[in-house]
Amino acid sequence: MGALHMRSKEFKTITSISIIPMVFSMILLCPGGISFAQTEITAKITKGAVKYLEALEMAVIDFSPKESEYAPNITQVVRDDLNYSLYFRLAELDSFVLAILGNDLYNMDGWRELGVQYLLEGSVKIEENKLNAEINLMDVLRKRVILTKRYSTDPKSYRSLAHAIADDMVLNLTGQKGIFSTKIAYVCINAGHKEIYVCDYDGYNPYPVTKDKSINLSPVWSPGGDKLVYTSYKKGNPDLWMTDLKSSQVTLLSSQAGLNTAPAWSPDGKFLALTMTRDKNAEVYLINPEGEIIRRLTNSWSIDSSPTWSPNGREMAFTSDRSGSPQVFVMDVEGANVRRLTYQGDWTDSPCWSPRGDRIAFVSRQNWKFDIYTIDITGENLARLTYEGSNENPRWSPDGLHIVFSSNRSGRHEVYTMNWDGSNQKPITNGEGDYNPSWSPPLGE
Repeated sequence: MGALHMRSKEFKTITSISIIPMVFSMILLCPGGISFAQTEITAKITKGAVKYLEALEMAVIDFSPKESEYAPNITQVVRDDLNYSLYFRLAELDSFVLAILGNDLYNMDGWRELGVQYLLEGSVKIEENKLNAEINLMDVLRKRVILTKRYSTDPKSYRSLAHAIADDMVLNLTGQKGIFSTKIAYVCINAGHKEIYVCDYDGYNPYPVTKDKSINLSPVWSPGGDKLVYTSYKKGNPDLWMTDLKSSQVTLLSSQAGLNTAPAWSPDGKFLALTMTRDKNAEVYLINPEGEIIRRLTNSWSIDSSPTWSPNGREMAFTSDRSGSPQVFVMDVEGANVRRLTYQGDWTDSPCWSPRGDRIAFVSRQNWKFDIYTIDITGENLARLTYEGSNENPRWSPDGLHIVFSSNRSGRHEVYTMNWDGSNQKPITNGEGDYNPSWSPPLGE
């Protein structure tokens, strides 16, 4: 059964919403104040070299025994994960391939003739109420096993086991961390309330993190993946809260008068950037994980919001209307050296810096329709990624090869993912109002 059919009955409330102007719309309701404008300068940033690997040719043999309750499902999840990764191109076990192999799935010469480089096989069995699996990864050219590994879990967690296998394939064959055990947090409209939910990267196994029966917005993961920070109205003011996902402990981080919203955790976990209106104007501030204000980063008459960190933690992109309409700007972490990055549409917002450091995703409105774009950190190579419906809230996967976002193209807001170039767009939720997604870092380390 697909992810779209596994959602609970709690996802049935119907609400139509427009998300992207949320921070700016909230800010515009607050009275503005007088502040000193920052100096805008032009700075040249050297474009970082990013190498995308060519897809490795691979085949996954059906896990045995085929009659097992779990083997076919684990095989399919592993194949789906590897296909999704962009690191692999999987051979289909069709009649043509079987003819070349002579129906011998371990015919290395046949696989080599087909161009396959690696072959994965596995077996599963239930022992003492545990689901155990063993895999062998074979190098076709050298005709030998290069990885053998065993896994054990509760049978109900067979998908997690399959994700772990796929993650190991990525790590061992590319040296990169896989994303298949990651999670996605998002806002779900539930019985008229807006709660924070978490699901697997592919949309399965959703569960609520908050049950406040209030308005909860803008979840963001800690660098370790063990905490979620978000804005909640549960005490009346839009305050910043943190939930420890292991202990379920909830902590109030920031309750300054006015907005405490759009949080962004620094890569080293030492700071959070967020938007506050404590000085009667929307500005970007820096706080520590205990909620203490470290410093104010922007100082402008304009609305400054939606900060996002560069992966090295030295710079920050943010949204500002200091140019007349909201656009994306970049500054260093001290708040100096501000430069304008985008000149796109009449409303540009929600920047998110790629973990690879080379591009920033953002949303721009043209003709009253929001779409997702990416741009080099030099301001070059603008690329439009979406065309259907209204698309908002882009956030990168931890490997920088995928983007999660929300879209109303189906007639309601749902969470979607796509590849970094806009290909393979598909929904992973089917609620009546799912938005504000945030992709976790690699988990379980």
